[in-house]
Formats: sequence, C-alpha cells, structure tokens
Amino acid sequence: MRNTLRAASCDLSFQLARLAGRRPAALAQARNVFAKKQLVFCVTNGRSGSKTLATLFDCLEQVQAGHEPAPSFHLVMRWAQHNAMLAESFWLFKKLPAIAASNKPIYLETSHLFAKGFLEPLVELGGRPKLIFLSRDPRATATSMLRLKDIPGRTRRALKWYLAPADALCAGLTPEKAAAMSDYQLCYWHALEIKARQQHYALLAGEVGLTTASADISDLNSIEGFEAICEALGISIGTGDRQRLCQIVGIKQNRREAEKSIFPLTVQYPDAEEAQVRSFIVPCPAGPKRSAGFGRYLSTARRGL
Repeated sequence: MRNTLRAASCDLSFQLARLAGRRPAALAQARNVFAKKQLVFCVTNGRSGSKTLATLFDCLEQVQAGHEPAPSFHLVMRWAQHNAMLAESFWLFKKLPAIAASNKPIYLETSHLFAKGFLEPLVELGGRPKLIFLSRDPRATATSMLRLKDIPGRTRRALKWYLAPADALCAGLTPEKAAAMSDYQLCYWHALEIKARQQHYALLAGEVGLTTASADISDLNSIEGFEAICEALGISIGTGDRQRLCQIVGIKQNRREAEKSIFPLTVQYPDAEEAQVRSFIVPCPAGPKRSAGFGRYLSTARRGL
C-alpha cells in the first residue's frame, strides 16, 4: 500500500507541476543535461550482474556510476508500464534534475528497471543515451529470481521490481497461459522478455543513432572484458582507474545468498517447462502504452503493493 500511495503522490505532483507551467523550464533543464553530460544506461534483467557492472564503472574518475541510485525508477515503474506520460514526468521532474547535480561528465546507471518503460520517453525528450546490453543465461537468471521468490506478476516484491505478463512488449502471453504457468516458468518468461527487449532496443538504437555495447555477465570477471565494454562506449580508462579496477574485478556484488537459502529449488524438469513457455509466447504490439488514470493505483493497492 505504501508504494502505491507514494507513486500516486508522485503522479499527482507531476500533474500539478504541468498545470503550474513548470514543464517548459524542466524541458530546458533536460536539454542542458543532454548537452553537457553523456548518459549511459543498462538494458538487462535483474540478477544479471548489473550491480557488479556499476561497481566497476565507479572506479573510473570521469564517471558518476550507480546501480539503483535515488530517485529510483522503482518509485513509478509498476504504474508507468501503462502510462508513458508518468515515465516522461519522472524524467523531467525527478531523474534529470538529480543527474544535473552530478559534477562528472558521464552519468552511468545500471538499474534493470530502465528497460521497463523509461527508454522511449527519454529518447522522445531528446536524450541520446549510450546503452549497455548486459546478458546472462536465461535459465541461470530465472533460477536466481526463483530462489529469491521474485515471481513476475505474483509476489509483492516482483510487482515492485519486475515486469508482469500484462506488461509484455515483445514476448506476449495470454492471461490464461500466464495463470497456468509455474513460478519457475514465469521467471523464465521474464528472462525471455528482456532478451527480446534487448533485440528490440538494439533496432531502436540503430534508428536513432545510439551507441551500444553488448556484454555477458562473464565479461565482468576480467579487466579485458570490462575494457571491451568501455571501448565500445568510447570511455577511456586511466592509470589510476586501472589500479582501482584491479582491486575489485572478479568480485561479485549483490549475491544475496542468505535470502536464496530460504527458498529451496523445486524445478525438476526445466527443459520441459522452458519449452512450454516458448510455445506459449505470442506476438504483442510494440511501443509504450499511453493510457492513464488512477484505477491502476487501486488495483496495486488491493494487492498490497
């Protein structure tokens, strides 16, 4: 309930700001940010090494790097899925003003929530961020989500941080099929949806001229792998940067092993379950959903979010 009230409050404040005529000034500040700073974001699934990636980039002197820095996308992510105006307002009145306060020329954020409704509004505002497509094996990703009970569309924490089947941009599911899936299957579907989004956003990046870098989670275990990411993005690594990197490269972040031990694995036949998920997927319309209204806040409040 607290998350829903916070999101509804943000939405209301954004609407009041627009009514008060603050949008032109916010747009001017956004253009200033785009002109003075290079923005870099990550298109990835949760449980894919995004915190480790942010920790590595934080070693670079010219980079302001964060994993899920405030104001975090999760504040409005669940409701922005079907309200692109909410995502745009979050950029204008929350995120970009915070980025403007950074004193470094490169702002880099590896939050996996960025790919959940926030890329298109940023591009429409005139932003041209560089993108990192960070990948991990779908089964490994789904297993990690399952062990943390982050079940898309079902558990409270997953509603806050992950997509639900109704949010699909690429890998569609009918409500009947989604309801019949096991917890593991929903986690695996989420991994497939993000993988498909990476392909979708790679095409978008080509259309609007965005610089991209592709990496696997294993690339974060070596200096050479990280250097390849930086080279693709046009980010240099200084001598001091390298010394700091050598001290932490290969150290995994955000393992959450204590939480995982609470929920033992119960997937007996992953091959069959994964094949069924792939057979259930149907095409769905691409592009951000622009419906608005406060009915969705009532829906999530009833689910305890």
